[in-house]
Amino acid sequence: MTVTTVFVSFGVAIGALAGSMPSVMRQAGISPETFGLGLTISTFLTVGAMALGGQIARFISNRTVLLVVLPCFALTLGAYLMAATPLWFFIAIPIMGLCFGLTDLFMNAEAVALEHELRRPVFMTFHGGVSAAVGVMAVAASWIATQWGTWAVALVAALMFALSWIMVARSIVPRPLAMGKSARISTLPNKQPLMLLGIAAGLIIAAETAALMWSAKLLDDIAPSLAAIAGLGAAFFGVCNAVVRFPGDRMRRSLGEMRLMIGSLVVAITGFVALVLSHSYVLSVAAFASTGFGLALLIPSIFAISASLVPENRAGALSFVSLLTALPRILAPLAFGVVAARFGTAVSFGLVAVGLCAALMLILAFAKRHP
Repeated sequence: MTVTTVFVSFGVAIGALAGSMPSVMRQAGISPETFGLGLTISTFLTVGAMALGGQIARFISNRTVLLVVLPCFALTLGAYLMAATPLWFFIAIPIMGLCFGLTDLFMNAEAVALEHELRRPVFMTFHGGVSAAVGVMAVAASWIATQWGTWAVALVAALMFALSWIMVARSIVPRPLAMGKSARISTLPNKQPLMLLGIAAGLIIAAETAALMWSAKLLDDIAPSLAAIAGLGAAFFGVCNAVVRFPGDRMRRSLGEMRLMIGSLVVAITGFVALVLSHSYVLSVAAFASTGFGLALLIPSIFAISASLVPENRAGALSFVSLLTALPRILAPLAFGVVAARFGTAVSFGLVAVGLCAALMLILAFAKRHP
């Protein structure tokens, strides 16, 4: 229950970002291109924090990191949501990126360790909590931001983070630290499996980020009069993610992760192509739902497989994979913002479809070489 609460808080943060994005852009006075630059800087620090996580895990427990970072996350998220100038925006979003990275890595490391202890698949259920929270908070944030202001969105998120901090302090115990040569990624005889998974994960996370962060902007472009519900794209994305993730552990057992991942990528690619071609509000919302279905199982599966390859240091394995996600994750928001500013938000989603086709090739290569 405690780990689930942390995942839900993480989802609330993503939903708050996605749903309130048009409001933040208007109040801070920034363009899509500027927002893309800010998101790129934030992503760079997110990836950097996750890349350092493997070293941090050798000295500090998952519990301690979460107790320190959760309050910082709540504060920086609030600062971002209430940004009133471009300078304020550019100060808040990089620090928030650091908090995103550390929370992401160490909550997943704790979840994978728990799955290992229980000796049954439960990892997808935690990620289902993220998706459900994203879905609810995205549409709630867009409505709250237009009715009361982004400060109210920040308050709701802060309350959820406070609850998760209390749960972690009361219920999670420190785990033994990763020690010895076997816990070092540098001693692995073959890093190719982690490399293939890491690059594919970067392309997939870039697609998730695009769907969540730019969905409200696309819907706002199509129907400005419906700004109060512009979070519907991210909401349907998150809800459809959750619908697949909650039974995802049973699907992992019955179908196998490789088959699930390949089929999921095909569905996601189809959804992003539909976003490029559609000019309808309803069809675009449906396309976001399709991408939610398609992307749901991919990152949890990659994280679970990666952690299983290095059981002596699961956080280190996730850290190594996260480092390899850097290039697509960092460049994608900037490229998306530039294309959106010049050709429209819908056209930018075509870049995402191309990136996912490349991810599909990498997953097929992994399945062939490392069955």
